[in-house]
Amino acid sequence: MSIGRAARRHLGILLAITVLVRCMMFVSYPLGAAHYDDDQAAQGYFMAELAAGNLLVGNVRYGTGYPLVMAPLFALTRALGSLADRGFLLIQVVAHSAIPFLVYDMFRRRFRHKCAFIVALAVLLDPFGLQWAHVMLPGWLVALVCVAALWLAQLAWRASPGRRCVCFALAGVGLGMMCLARWNFAPAVAVFGFSVFLWRHIPLRQRALLCLLVAACSGGVIGAYIGLIHIPSTGVTDVNCVAAHNAMRSLREKGVAARASNGEHSARYAELLALPARAHGQTYHLSLWRRAGPWVGEADQQAFLRQPHGDVAEEIATDFPGLLYWHLGPCPVDSLLSGAFQEALALNWPRYLAGVVRAAGASLTHIQADAPVDYMYLERAEAIAWQGDNQLGMERALSRQFDGHLVWRPGLSLFSALFRPWNLIKLLTPLALLAALWRRDWLLTCVAAMLLAGLVSLAAATILTPRYISTLAPLYSILIGWLLATAVERVSRARARVKRESALGANSQ
Repeated sequence: MSIGRAARRHLGILLAITVLVRCMMFVSYPLGAAHYDDDQAAQGYFMAELAAGNLLVGNVRYGTGYPLVMAPLFALTRALGSLADRGFLLIQVVAHSAIPFLVYDMFRRRFRHKCAFIVALAVLLDPFGLQWAHVMLPGWLVALVCVAALWLAQLAWRASPGRRCVCFALAGVGLGMMCLARWNFAPAVAVFGFSVFLWRHIPLRQRALLCLLVAACSGGVIGAYIGLIHIPSTGVTDVNCVAAHNAMRSLREKGVAARASNGEHSARYAELLALPARAHGQTYHLSLWRRAGPWVGEADQQAFLRQPHGDVAEEIATDFPGLLYWHLGPCPVDSLLSGAFQEALALNWPRYLAGVVRAAGASLTHIQADAPVDYMYLERAEAIAWQGDNQLGMERALSRQFDGHLVWRPGLSLFSALFRPWNLIKLLTPLALLAALWRRDWLLTCVAAMLLAGLVSLAAATILTPRYISTLAPLYSILIGWLLATAVERVSRARARVKRESALGANSQ
């Protein structure tokens, strides 16, 4: 499909706005200090390991898809010395900026150019989505690959069978890598694969082949990682030994009590929590998460377990069980917690399901009345102590994220002030989602279903936080943008109809 005059004009406007907004964000928000955030520190550690030639970055806590993709660029930017973080940030910002352009091309092929422009503009100006390239976390990369997969599928819509297979194989490989970055992204990948059965214009056998291609390619990437990196690194097949802890924490959010009397696993876990703390005499390091078993010697482990426990609390605490990880190991503790979670779930499953629906529904609008969440992950202006001379607005910032980083204060203050009112557009998400499902178009249905699947799977397995939802950020704005484009189109048609009727009335007189 050739690009016409309207498309060139739209792309020019999008490019100009992208440069303006992204440049403001780039000088206002540097990459920041990762020392306050364990997850960012871990991603930096694994990228450094990969850059040094160590491929054994498998672990039982953190996803490694993001380091595996970004490690070569991380190594390249380290050569910039003091500008290394700025160089790495620039790469992330430029790559993330491709999302609105992929969305525009995808929608111009399926709908009108004006509709595509409004949708792309909504994606570009989404305040929630803008922030994720400014942290060393995988959310922006998962979002980019998710949109790229949808774009590839749209390219395959009218393509030959061979080209369709190539597009879906590429999408499957990318989505598989993103599952390694965020394991809870897998349900959205499954929805993407099965959505091809809505393609009524091709034979059922071809649809089944494309779905299998997504499953085989994404599963092949995951299998290759587990076999070649994870097992040699950890010695176990378990890829996440903190999943049950996250699920246990989410029970309280859903009003479900985890009690020692729920069952055998719950009682045993409560007893272990009541054991007195012992000094383990070892320094914590991120490499410890490659050990699935105890982090102390057998003698220290037995001494810890032989202690008489104190009073066992009926209600199980959901704090991070770091002491138990040291003495039992992450995977044994996670297995015990998994049993405790299942026991609590068996006794309270109606309340749990209602809590999942409530949490997923609240996250659609980014407003949670019972447990307010600040969806702005970057530092706010009011949380920063400013120091140094103000040279054209550039000042040094001291805060949780910044350790004397040079930032552009006016841009940071503007983004901080606009974020909440700007992000209120998410109130349109439920209406946009229902309208998209009602339209019964493949692309809109797939986007809506992927958003729902992602939110429900997150709500079921953990407490919904902005950095988890960041992987789904473009899906929100795609649906909202399409709803706004549809409203604009209807208003335009109504105005054109009124003008025609007025003209006919004038002529008849």
